[in-house]
Amino acid sequence: MCKRSIIISICVLLLAACKKDDEFLQKGDYYFLENDGAVMPVWVRGNVGSGVFILTLHGGPGASGHEFVLSKAFRALEEKYAVVYWDQRFAGISQGAPSKSSLNVDQFVEDTEKCIQLIRHLYQPKSLFLLGHSWGGGLGTAYLGREDHQSGINGWIDVDGSKNDTLEMQYVKQWVLNKAAEKLQQGTEDPEFWNYALEWYAKHPKPVYSDIEPYIFVSAGGGDVYDFKKFNEINKIPYIRLFFQSPFSIAFLLDKTDISFADGINFTPELNAIQIPSLVLWGQNDGILPVPLSQWTWDQLGTDPAHKQLFSFPQCGHGPHFEHPELFAEKVSAFVEAYKTP
Repeated sequence: MCKRSIIISICVLLLAACKKDDEFLQKGDYYFLENDGAVMPVWVRGNVGSGVFILTLHGGPGASGHEFVLSKAFRALEEKYAVVYWDQRFAGISQGAPSKSSLNVDQFVEDTEKCIQLIRHLYQPKSLFLLGHSWGGGLGTAYLGREDHQSGINGWIDVDGSKNDTLEMQYVKQWVLNKAAEKLQQGTEDPEFWNYALEWYAKHPKPVYSDIEPYIFVSAGGGDVYDFKKFNEINKIPYIRLFFQSPFSIAFLLDKTDISFADGINFTPELNAIQIPSLVLWGQNDGILPVPLSQWTWDQLGTDPAHKQLFSFPQCGHGPHFEHPELFAEKVSAFVEAYKTP
């Protein structure tokens, strides 16, 4: 559901295409998946020889799977498993000339199936896991809950995933209202901002997915990144190298996705239909998709309780893979080890 993490947005502003001769392209295999007008990059990194593959579904809609590579959590996972980073249509550095009419859930689900077919064709993985963050959590749910898509998937990893727009936006509203009251009571240095937040919700009692204001309020309240200073200390993102030697291009900077197609999404039926082993991971201080939604997700999952897990990261906003990389990799690895094909 997240438009894009503020920290990652700052990073993205520094990205540009250049000679691409360092580890960002030397490591792994790079492909372009073509489907219905879109040309979508697929980057396979890590321990391909393990036979265990994790396909990542990024957030947004409109962010980038390449952002995961910046996280220490995914670099740790690459030591054990093959990790697939994929930019969806109209996102990241995807190319081609897809029709605006292809911005719909059915098309995204079809693209996901095509990406999985590509990985199966190229690598014949012994085990395949799906991991979706934010909007990717919704896309993964929609994919797995339809047709026979769960067949051959060992497990589903949902990281702060979006699935029910109406429900979620009301939780976001309450989070912001509580945060505004807290800030004003504490004597914030910016009372005008938080009073504006209260006024905005008074005028917009039923916000939708594509409204930008709630995400601005949440980010200001620490519900996107809990602690910016700690985030920077943990991740140490190499901005200079990204600027000159990364696979990103100016196309990455362009907002190509009209996310209004996601207004009103409700993947509850698909969530109920999921039966494969599932791991639900969430930031306890997430304001973009507040933590009560993690329990709702776990409750609605059709998976047998013996094979579904829920874990919340303390002092963490919307991106536990950035804010708690070691613990995130530990939780994902334990799940993968439990359900990979012997």
